[in-house]
Amino acid sequence: MKLTHLQDKTLLYDTKMLAGIERETTLKLLHHLKEIDRRKLYSDLKYSSLFNYCVYELGYSEGSAQRRIVAARMLREIPEIEEKIENGKLTLSNITLVNQYIDKTSERRKVLRAVEGLTKRECERKLFEITGKEIVPDEIKKRISQDKIQVAVVLSEETLAEIEKLKDLLGKDLSMDELVRFMAKEAIKSIEKNKFKQTEAPKSLSPVAVGRRIPANIKREVYKRDQKCVNCGTQHRLNYDHRVPYALSGQSNKENLRLLCFQCNQRARIRAGLQNIRGKEQLPAP
Repeated sequence: MKLTHLQDKTLLYDTKMLAGIERETTLKLLHHLKEIDRRKLYSDLKYSSLFNYCVYELGYSEGSAQRRIVAARMLREIPEIEEKIENGKLTLSNITLVNQYIDKTSERRKVLRAVEGLTKRECERKLFEITGKEIVPDEIKKRISQDKIQVAVVLSEETLAEIEKLKDLLGKDLSMDELVRFMAKEAIKSIEKNKFKQTEAPKSLSPVAVGRRIPANIKREVYKRDQKCVNCGTQHRLNYDHRVPYALSGQSNKENLRLLCFQCNQRARIRAGLQNIRGKEQLPAP
């Protein structure tokens, strides 16, 4: 697009008009994301989260996706910020910062008013004045080779001391990569044992469920069979889910059970008509 033919005043006027249209469009997008999140519709497209939907389906960068999701959820929590977003008094970056450092809704309302019209840097200073919290940099990930990613994180002194204690107990001179891999494997073993009943010498238990309770041996079999969410493929926040809901007389047996992540589990409940969102509000038919 060539704009060399436009007069200076026209170019400036058009640019300001486009900025207003962009904010209006952004606000409409936030409302759409809020409703998609409410219905968990991204699960129908086999995405494990609204974030993945925004990145892989809508094509946003990770940072842009995160800012829009935070703003959409804040809009649901504090509807009165809608006008401030549309007129540019509140930016998505500042809303994200407030969300990061302020927990209570009542306090967020006050702080959002305090950061209206501020740049991101000014907002950071204001948040430090209000909370006394330092601005912690986000985790940085950078690919440095085909199979290696450089990660920069901020650790507390307490966490670092625990890591050093672990290295001493192991009695090995491990690299940080080897140490983190060891910790991850041990954590996975512990979680699989406690949550999914994956043990080397399982007890022989009855395959018959009593009420809603799922016997440990059935949990083992279902987890060994599925390993991940059978809808979207993630291993994040897995739950045992009844294909035919227990509330609709579904049985707690291997054939009727499956692994679903938390989000896909919620969407399954919505589709089955077992869960209303936000009190008595009814969802449209899927």
